[in-house]
Amino acid sequence: MFSRRWIINYVLVVLIVIFTYVGNRFDVQTGYQPQQHITGLKPENIESVEIQTADTVLALKRDSGGWMLESPIRWPANDVNVERLLGIASVETDSRLAANEIDLATLGLKFPKAMLRLNNTEVLFGATNNIGARRYTMVGSTVFLLPDQHLPFITQGLTAMVDRRLLPRTNELSALKMPEFEISRDDNNTWQLNGADGFAQDQITTLVENWQNLEASRVKLFSANKIPQQKIRVLLADGQNQEFFVMSIDPEIIISNPQIGLQYHFPGELYYQLISLRADEISG
Repeated sequence: MFSRRWIINYVLVVLIVIFTYVGNRFDVQTGYQPQQHITGLKPENIESVEIQTADTVLALKRDSGGWMLESPIRWPANDVNVERLLGIASVETDSRLAANEIDLATLGLKFPKAMLRLNNTEVLFGATNNIGARRYTMVGSTVFLLPDQHLPFITQGLTAMVDRRLLPRTNELSALKMPEFEISRDDNNTWQLNGADGFAQDQITTLVENWQNLEASRVKLFSANKIPQQKIRVLLADGQNQEFFVMSIDPEIIISNPQIGLQYHFPGELYYQLISLRADEISG
């Protein structure tokens, strides 16, 4: 009479033999199977980006200082947002289908909503599915179903991709001409105030540095439906001039650059750090 323990061991051996046979016979892969990236690109190896939507075409290139917009304007790009966009190259998903096995028109991919070109690899964006708000995306001959986080970002266009600083990081400020005064460098490379006296040096320096480094809370396309309140002229180290208009100071400061068609929005409390000097901040 077989013991109960012996019977259990016998059944386990039989099951192991069966599972081993099935695995070998049908090439069953066991264990965790890593998902594949939708492209073979690594974000750090991407040197050029092109975005095409119904409204605009943007072209960007990487240089030694970061990302630059090449079209529709030549201007520094927002490096953080560009790198965020490049993350799509290494997105992983197990939802994929060969493009020739499905009607692309039903997925919105015959006439895609947008195209993103990373180097020479094109990513097409189609419609969303009805479950989970995921978007049909095609790379080459493969259709993927991805979380819908890239197209809404892409369709923001130029204002999402441009650097939020007033002046290009690639060129130093040489002089700042306000209606009431002018700030320029002296022979000792120190910022000097002309046309007004008695203001603290650190206040003058802060105002200039904000024009070079402060990021706007948001950037929008320039709207010329208001009369500018004042004009500010900037002279860059390479001899170029940039002309800015102060469109609003309350409830927020809006400074526009008509030459590139953009306007920059800052909190209203930065008035004395961007477009004027505070009279009560006088050195003793």
